[in-house]
Amino acid sequence: MGGDARVTLATVEDAALATASTDAEAIRRAAQERAEAIIDQARAKAAALIAARRAAAERLADLEARERLAEARGEARATVLRAQRSVLLGAKSAAHAASRRLVDDSRYDRLLERLAVDARERLAAAGPVQIVRLPEGGQVARAGSREIDYSLGAQVDRCLDAMASELERLWQ
Repeated sequence: MGGDARVTLATVEDAALATASTDAEAIRRAAQERAEAIIDQARAKAAALIAARRAAAERLADLEARERLAEARGEARATVLRAQRSVLLGAKSAAHAASRRLVDDSRYDRLLERLAVDARERLAAAGPVQIVRLPEGGQVARAGSREIDYSLGAQVDRCLDAMASELERLWQ
């Protein structure tokens, strides 16, 4: 019996070892599957996070690009406006200089006479009209509390103001 007990004990040990090996393999496979599932989940979460971050970064980049474009457009518009203002100031300065040279023109006195006639007609209802020649060119007409400025500078400014809409149209 002693031999049978050893054989039986060895058989039981072999069976227990086989069962333990099978159980261990099942545990290892289950652990491996769980690890793979966790890794797959982590990869999916990472991919979703990367996609969300990429989309957010693209939205931010798009927003920044639009802001830079708006800023560039604003700067360009400011540059154009400065250039237009410079042209207008140059034209105004040249027109004023040219108007001051009119004082030496032979037709200047006739211009002042026509302006005086116009002033008398326009101011007649306000009382006696007084006309004062200005040293810088032109004249001022007054009657009562009313006044008309016929100075050369004022005439040039009125002409340029009247042309402003035309100049604006040309710059578009």
